[in-house]
Amino acid sequence: MYYHIISSDLDGTLLSLNNCLTEYTKNVIQLLVSKGIYFVIATGRHYIETLKIKNNLGVSVFLITANGARIYDLNDQLIYSCNLKKNIVLQLIQLCLLEKDILIQLYSHDSWYISKNYFNSKKSYCSFGMQHKLFNLKSLMYLDVIKIFFTSSNVQKLLLLEKYIINTFKKWVNVSFSDSHCLEIVSCQVSKGNALKLLSDVLGLSLKDCLSFGDGMNDKDMLEMSGKGCIMKNGQSVLKKSLPNCEIIGSNSENGVANYLIKIFNL
Repeated sequence: MYYHIISSDLDGTLLSLNNCLTEYTKNVIQLLVSKGIYFVIATGRHYIETLKIKNNLGVSVFLITANGARIYDLNDQLIYSCNLKKNIVLQLIQLCLLEKDILIQLYSHDSWYISKNYFNSKKSYCSFGMQHKLFNLKSLMYLDVIKIFFTSSNVQKLLLLEKYIINTFKKWVNVSFSDSHCLEIVSCQVSKGNALKLLSDVLGLSLKDCLSFGDGMNDKDMLEMSGKGCIMKNGQSVLKKSLPNCEIIGSNSENGVANYLIKIFNL
């Protein structure tokens, strides 16, 4: 099978353990793009951060950012956007506003806001040059929020929060864990899979032409909808169990995506 579109998550997938693209991975992607393959970065990160990765990559690629709430073409032009409803944003934030061990974070179109000026999470968030701001409830009324994410070292509390949000807001939101410490909420119309479908339609190609890579539950529908889905060895166990037909490949610490691409494309 020859794939015309390659879609990859960033953190835990394309990026190494120190949150960067290795020269080896960059060279493989550059070679594939030079052969006419379309490459798609599909991430939960903000566009501002993702653009830095693209610029470092040095070739034109599509960007699916904030789990699909924003999609950009090869020329960095916005081709799709979808925000959370303002009343839903306020209700979601009020759920955890008094929780001392849950950090509330959200993305607007051009900014990153947090509920406190520190991170209370087992995993520190590596920002690619994007500075956060503190939010207040009054200011939220004027923001177009594209994604809310709750981070905490208390995984059990996040699991209970996920269950409550799904039961209460399932008509309006899409909920997923990007890793065990990060619960992410976007509009019900938004997902990486839906974004990839839009891009494949734009290109006049089928999802069967897509080869996708991921490691978290926010990658699930993208992997499931693609002609071939690959899960990183370091991926979430719940993702592996939910997609038993996906191939498990090497970890992000050993250039798993690049090694697989070399094998599948006979580079």
